[in-house]
Amino acid sequence: MQNKKSIGRFFADWSMVILLIALIVIFSVMSPSFLTSLNISNILVQNVHVAVCTTAVFIIMVSGGCDLSIGYQVSVAAVLCTKLLSLGLVSVPVAVVLAIVVCALLGSFNGIMTLVLRSNAMIVTLGTMAIFQGISYLISGSKTFHNLPKPFMYIGQGKIGGVVPINVIIMIAIVAIAIFLLTKTSLGRKVYAAGDNPEAARLAGLDVARIKVLSFTVAGALVGISAILLASRSGSADSGTGAGIEFTGITACVLSGVALKGGEGTLWKAIVAVYVLGVLANGMQLINLGTYPQYIAKGAIMLFSLYLSNREAQTA
Repeated sequence: MQNKKSIGRFFADWSMVILLIALIVIFSVMSPSFLTSLNISNILVQNVHVAVCTTAVFIIMVSGGCDLSIGYQVSVAAVLCTKLLSLGLVSVPVAVVLAIVVCALLGSFNGIMTLVLRSNAMIVTLGTMAIFQGISYLISGSKTFHNLPKPFMYIGQGKIGGVVPINVIIMIAIVAIAIFLLTKTSLGRKVYAAGDNPEAARLAGLDVARIKVLSFTVAGALVGISAILLASRSGSADSGTGAGIEFTGITACVLSGVALKGGEGTLWKAIVAVYVLGVLANGMQLINLGTYPQYIAKGAIMLFSLYLSNREAQTA
């Protein structure tokens, strides 16, 4: 029985890594274009902003919340930043800081409104999603902004020594810092405690409301960084930029075993899940399977992940 539990725990802990390796092997066999340095580099770079956004989603979910407005937070930051840059109204550092601060404020607004309305965060952010969408279109005027400065483009397209992408380094640094703060500091433990059992956390003397608002605020700042990474890589932005990215982040978190009620989850697994989804989309495109089969495959993978999670709970 103990051996069976150990095997179940192993597959639960490493299921995303095993799945990622399996997908790489499968698509390498099915398409000779898959396992090339150019394609692997593309998969890595194209999902950098998704990984940073998933880190934001992870923090909110672990704290016991959910934010459906993240996609349009990205949109607001991206169009605001690129509009100001394309018109030459601000410098690149000012535009970057402004995008991060604006998203931090939007995230904070979500956290405060959740507390004030005393409602489920998913419902509250469904409302703020519509607000942020409207703000984005008011800023952009339904226009796409191009002609961005080279220093800004360098954030998303530049490489150190012509080899290592700048945005990948930024993503790794952000994820590493987030993992450290969540697992090695008292603040991280408080975030987990607030999500796991808010009432017990209150009785232990934690300011749960403050922790939740702080989680939304920090996540918002990360969403701002994600918007910068996306806009600088693509070289343009409009009000559709980033829309729907929150669902990819939530999917990656659920795949990795983040508890919907909060208080449970491992960030590195969520990041691996991001690249499981990225490899899946890329590989299916290379073997000429369209968008709709990708939806089916993603759904099947999520159901399989839930099955593994339930198996772990039953054997625990």
